[in-house]
Amino acid sequence: MVGEAIKLRKTRKAAKASWFGLTVCLLTSWIPALAQDPPVAAGVESVSASKKTAAPAMPAEALGRHAVDYTVSPEDLLDVYLLDVPEVTRTYRVSSNGFLTLPLLPEPIAVAGLSLNQLSSLIAKKFRDAGMLNNAQVTVSLKETRLHTVIVSGSVKRPQGYPVYGPTCLLDILIQAGGLADDAGNEAIITRGLAGARAQAGEGGQAVEADPSTKEATFTLNIRKLVDTGEDKTNILLYPGDRVTVQRAELIYVLGAILRPGGYTLKDPGAQMTVLKALAMAGDTTSVAKRNRVVVLRKDPAAPEGRRQEIPVNIKAMLHGQLADVKLQADDIVYVPESSSLKAMRQALGLGIGVGSSIATGMIIYH
Repeated sequence: MVGEAIKLRKTRKAAKASWFGLTVCLLTSWIPALAQDPPVAAGVESVSASKKTAAPAMPAEALGRHAVDYTVSPEDLLDVYLLDVPEVTRTYRVSSNGFLTLPLLPEPIAVAGLSLNQLSSLIAKKFRDAGMLNNAQVTVSLKETRLHTVIVSGSVKRPQGYPVYGPTCLLDILIQAGGLADDAGNEAIITRGLAGARAQAGEGGQAVEADPSTKEATFTLNIRKLVDTGEDKTNILLYPGDRVTVQRAELIYVLGAILRPGGYTLKDPGAQMTVLKALAMAGDTTSVAKRNRVVVLRKDPAAPEGRRQEIPVNIKAMLHGQLADVKLQADDIVYVPESSSLKAMRQALGLGIGVGSSIATGMIIYH
């Protein structure tokens, strides 16, 4: 019995020693691992970094960035989510006078002018006050807006209103509008709405009152360089309610005995258009033109019924440098008359050539 007891004691001591050794071994292997980031966390961090560098792909993400600044307007379409209350959770249209009607609430809520977070808190309070939900959890998001837009009109490829959920660069709006049309000039008129006027006043611009009846601020920008090069100086911020009107280029007309008669745009008013340049754009005169009788027809403000004055032009003298090239103004008409004698001569020559060819062909056939 004594021998068995001694053996049992030795076995227990050996087991304790083995367990202690295993514990030490495990702790030794775990401590360095605990000092490092786990592989899963590293993977999550890399995914987060890629999300930071990637450009947002969905319009809803762009809306989310500006949700704090957004204020609800009449006829907005809102998504309202009320936790555990499916009867209320759905999409609603704000009325034209700025009210929102929700099921279970006794009266509509005035929501125009509130931010989305303010509206969420207000809806939760309304349900608490009605004794329905003591701890209502409400989330409101914007799905669609009609009034929070920038109107782009004039000489662009897709003139219309474009949704704007916060300050947006002018170039981004022009790109959405398809860019400038072929007849676009260099200038655009920017008309500030109330939000834009307030922001401009806050940025050190001309002070504008908060009264909605305040006259809209209007100014002109040269946008040609912005569109061509992306210049930052004219790439101003636009706000909901602003309007962009791209001016059409002014025209001059070249008519009469011209190879390509028609109207030609003056895209850059600073680059002075002249008679010789206009004739070159129109492909020059035809062979029956009276080059010594060219005139520029220009509107005379003093003349009744918008009649035009005639300015004689000596093409030959201008080509030889004896006279200065005549400068043109917008809406001028360069008219090159046709010589009836030269035209008749050419027609006769053409008829003679046609008859001669027919006779020659008949003689060949006869022989």
